[in-house]
Amino acid sequence: MKLFVAILLLTFSFGCKSQSKPEKTQTEKPTELKPPFSNQGEQEDYWTQEFFKDKYEKQIHGKFTDKIEILNEKELLDGHGKFIEFVNEIQFGNRTVNIHLPDLKYQPIFKTGILYPELISESNFDIGAFEELNFLSHSVNVKRFRMWIFYEKRANPEVYLFELTNNKAMGKTNFAEFIENAELTFIKNGWIII
Repeated sequence: MKLFVAILLLTFSFGCKSQSKPEKTQTEKPTELKPPFSNQGEQEDYWTQEFFKDKYEKQIHGKFTDKIEILNEKELLDGHGKFIEFVNEIQFGNRTVNIHLPDLKYQPIFKTGILYPELISESNFDIGAFEELNFLSHSVNVKRFRMWIFYEKRANPEVYLFELTNNKAMGKTNFAEFIENAELTFIKNGWIII
């Protein structure tokens, strides 16, 4: 009889949960990208994630202090009149760069002198495939980006990665406000697009 009661108590005790202790709330960790990949974009996001893990070193870069002027700004459309990107011809001192942006909200990164040609190269180039890397920006104070640098006499573009930090940013800070107090805290070339 004692054996039967012990088995009965053990049976009913499994699966019972105390309701007096509240469960701990777990915060979501950022998703880490891992192979296999279904497309080239996922592969490049993985390379970017790994690049920031392995090559990241905090840097501080001052802003461009010479004159910055937007010489030309136009929308690039496809053959059906659908918007593709904005093309900005921006002059930094005596150097001019064509910068292709998916949205004009990114223009102040260049217009305010946070990012400028001397940080990238002394030779002529254009900037394209510009994108904000939301999957790698897990803090309201940090935004990370990827762009392609098209050099004048090279067939293949080079990927550059950079980070902006605004220690005054809060949850409600919009992008324009973020850029006002942002500084460039990392920039490095990654790999060549083949």
